[in-house]
Amino acid sequence: MRRTPNALDLLDMLSPQAREIIERETSHVHLPAGQDLFAQGDPGDAFYVLVTGSLGVYVHGAMDDQRLIALVGEGEAVGELALISGQPRSATVTAIRDSELLRIAKSRFDFLLKKHPELMAGLVRILVHRLRRISTGQATKHEPKTAALLPAHEGVDTAELARRMGECVTRNGSSLVIVGPEGLEHSAAWFSELERTHDHVFLYGDTTNTAWTRICARQADRILIVAQPHWTGETALPDDLLQQRAHHQLLDLIILHGKNAPQPRNTAAKIKAIPANRHFHLREDVEEDWQRMSRIVKGQGVGLVLSGGGARAFAHVGVIMALSDAGIPIDFIGGTSMGGLVGAGLALEWTPAELVERINAAFVQKNPLSDITLPLIGMVKGRRVERLLKDNFGEHEIPDLWRPYYCVSSNLTSGKMYVHKSGQIRNALRASIALPGILPPEQLDEALLVDGAVTSNLPIDVMRDLHSGPIIAVDVARARAVGPELIAEHRNRSWLQRIAHPPIVSILMRSATISSEQQDRAQAENADLLLEPPLGDIEIRDWQAFDRTVEIGYEHAAARLDEFKKRLHNRMGWPTDPFTGV
Repeated sequence: MRRTPNALDLLDMLSPQAREIIERETSHVHLPAGQDLFAQGDPGDAFYVLVTGSLGVYVHGAMDDQRLIALVGEGEAVGELALISGQPRSATVTAIRDSELLRIAKSRFDFLLKKHPELMAGLVRILVHRLRRISTGQATKHEPKTAALLPAHEGVDTAELARRMGECVTRNGSSLVIVGPEGLEHSAAWFSELERTHDHVFLYGDTTNTAWTRICARQADRILIVAQPHWTGETALPDDLLQQRAHHQLLDLIILHGKNAPQPRNTAAKIKAIPANRHFHLREDVEEDWQRMSRIVKGQGVGLVLSGGGARAFAHVGVIMALSDAGIPIDFIGGTSMGGLVGAGLALEWTPAELVERINAAFVQKNPLSDITLPLIGMVKGRRVERLLKDNFGEHEIPDLWRPYYCVSSNLTSGKMYVHKSGQIRNALRASIALPGILPPEQLDEALLVDGAVTSNLPIDVMRDLHSGPIIAVDVARARAVGPELIAEHRNRSWLQRIAHPPIVSILMRSATISSEQQDRAQAENADLLLEPPLGDIEIRDWQAFDRTVEIGYEHAAARLDEFKKRLHNRMGWPTDPFTGV
């Protein structure tokens, strides 16, 4: 384990007399789980050091909710930046577990700095370490060290699950300890020592020992509820503790499938049964599923975000092919419009070859936007698009996909982005690709939904809310997609070609992506790798440029992926190949 600056180290920098003064100036604070230490915007009135427990740091998220951005562990400082800068608190800090802290009021903090300037040197060292983490992209890594695996019902072998997952977690040299019901005999200090001496701690419970289950739930930061496909949703787990972890965005559901498992079904009902923030499908005989869960537990899962862009989105297929050839797995998938459609195929585990075949057949061999009608709601009826989506995605629902997936549309009713994480894939995609003026809007409950590019063509913030690992974003819409030549070419065509290929479609498609472009540029800074394939003169409706567009996407990604893997290795101290551990 690498040594990082610790706020408690400040005491070691002082003389015995100075330490005695600090001990007199500090007060002890007990913070029960779920209680705020301070809120975003509060004045900076004190500096804290966490002695035991765990704190979560939250800021306002993409959906106007609280987003977990970091965890504060034992020995770490919190709140010192507001005291030094004089600015209000930049985030809300909440106790995830019962916590004990030392508090130094601002007036006494200022006095101590004047009396013992060496304290400032120590604080600067800690702040420099944090700034270095931010500059290298590590600030968003907030996976906790201690996870509890709890069975949702009888018959779930959490001990075996912890053992097998542990084998994956430790392949790159990470240290792990697994604790079962024998932990009931030990004190909170013993658990704290395990966290100090190991990279990861797994606690596993059972359905018979209620006392140990509650200790697991209270002692762990993240709770993983494990269920089998036949589970109906009833559980005897402590609901109060599940709700508390869910509130802190630290409650996951794992559905454990047997060998040769069919496509999951009725996952949505299981998600409703407990307040899980995320869910994962884990197949007993698919090694990649186990590797994925180990990456997610370590905060190393890879997210892929794909932008909209009409025919230019064919480049996404090339990028996915390059990622596959480079051995870079994709653990979370999100997208807008055509990017969401390509991503849905990936979440359904279509191979790169199948992606090429299906998308070519749907958009190159056919023209789904050719059922032109009197433009009262849209230029086309949308029936061919709906048939295309049904043929390729059937009745599958988003929660039943093997990999976590979302796509976004734009809510005309509220004027906000709408994130699709449930319901049928084809209905979500129908909304996400409903370009205003071209396709009729999609109605969902009381909302009227159109293309996601209107509000967010590159929804990286949604992905960042979903997981803490690296994010690869692919933007195919930013570069010049429509130019004056579009009108010139239209004028030089025959009257029949003008009717068959009206430029208004390209103009409307491009207009949809421009509205959110400034926001997308800001979001792109949150990606660990931003790919912008040089698509040049490929027009947004140039469906026949499929092969060339795929090739450009592949070559652009392939040229940058080796460097990306090296950066992850250097930044995180991962093995030479951060995804395989080899």
